[in-house]
Amino acid sequence: MKTFYIKTLGCKVSSYESEFVRNLLLFHGYKEVNDNADICIINTCTVTNTADNKSKQTINNIKKNNPNAIVVAMGCFTQFRSQDIEKLVDADIIIGNNDKSKIIDYLDEYFKNKKRIIKFYDMNDVDFEDMEIKKYYTHHRAFIKIEDGCNNFCSYCIIPYVRGRVRSKDLNKCIIEVNDLVISGHKEIVLCGIHTGQYNSNGNRLSNLINELSKIQGLERIRLSSVEIVELDEGMMDIIKNNNKFVSHLHIPLQAGSNHVLKEMNRRYDTKYFEDKVKEIRKLRPGISLSTDVIVGFPGETEEDFNDTLDFCKKIGFSKIHVFPYSDREGTVASRMNNKIPGNIKKERVHKLIDLSNELESKYFESFINKEVEVLIEEEKDGFYYGFTSNYIPLKLKGNYNINEIYKIKLNKNDINFNMN
Repeated sequence: MKTFYIKTLGCKVSSYESEFVRNLLLFHGYKEVNDNADICIINTCTVTNTADNKSKQTINNIKKNNPNAIVVAMGCFTQFRSQDIEKLVDADIIIGNNDKSKIIDYLDEYFKNKKRIIKFYDMNDVDFEDMEIKKYYTHHRAFIKIEDGCNNFCSYCIIPYVRGRVRSKDLNKCIIEVNDLVISGHKEIVLCGIHTGQYNSNGNRLSNLINELSKIQGLERIRLSSVEIVELDEGMMDIIKNNNKFVSHLHIPLQAGSNHVLKEMNRRYDTKYFEDKVKEIRKLRPGISLSTDVIVGFPGETEEDFNDTLDFCKKIGFSKIHVFPYSDREGTVASRMNNKIPGNIKKERVHKLIDLSNELESKYFESFINKEVEVLIEEEKDGFYYGFTSNYIPLKLKGNYNINEIYKIKLNKNDINFNMN
């Protein structure tokens, strides 16, 4: 029996694809191990130059430490560096962001011919690659990739170049996959994609999909990995207002709270649009958790621009801010911009925004103390039970609970796991 090991770098979409590959290999009789594997698979990331370097080093180190293993490199980094990838990494099978579902065929070909395989596609000319996961072996929240690609071309982002244009999973195939996951015992599913809000299957948009999935008996929660503010259309606002299975949490990337910086980033809204939409969301779903992403130190970001971002984040009152220092991404418009921000200034701004995030997070969590919440228990460790509420408050509970069950509890401050989120 041949053994395998998978290392995933990057986003939830990459995690989904790796989970699919794991399921596929297990189905075909391979055994998963933690080290000394016959086959080592690295699913790479290219979102920043740092991610590129990490992907390259990971591949080469794994090959160096496992000289007899078959090393498979795939994903965004290999796709981005497809022209010179064979010189950059020591891998036996190298593919990009297509054909991950054909990994068994590639392995069979390598076993037969013992020749290096390198295969890439023009990502602007591929269909959605169907994958289906029937069960997650690693956690109770099940992810399903419903969309791939992006058409937005934000000035700092390389992803549209390596993932291609927007394309979506067929509505009926989504329903079948989620139904299978529920039959396998999963009560919560997370819809993910590169640009999830652009989902479109023969005219069925994201809100149509969520409404159809809500009809599945046994499915308790539907969560989105992320959605753009401009994609919260009338259908999605109706979901927020009326769909009880849709959780009380949205992750909506802001990226900057300065209109000047938003324009330079090629984001498709201004702060007024963002604020007005947030007010509408909170009117429809009081108490909803709104988390976000912010990039600090974008080229040309002045102290005034940063203070605008800081003030805007306070004004919105996010429940959490994921803070990223701007990093030049070779091949993007922003990488060619002038007025780059020195590293020490970026570091200082990052710390200020993280401090604000911690303050806002504590304030939001504590607003639910002594209120009734529902928690999905996901793990038991060292006598404590861990899980998340619908609005993504991480809990650490003492008592008697069953894994993968939802409980109503009255929230005590000591129940909040501030170190988990």
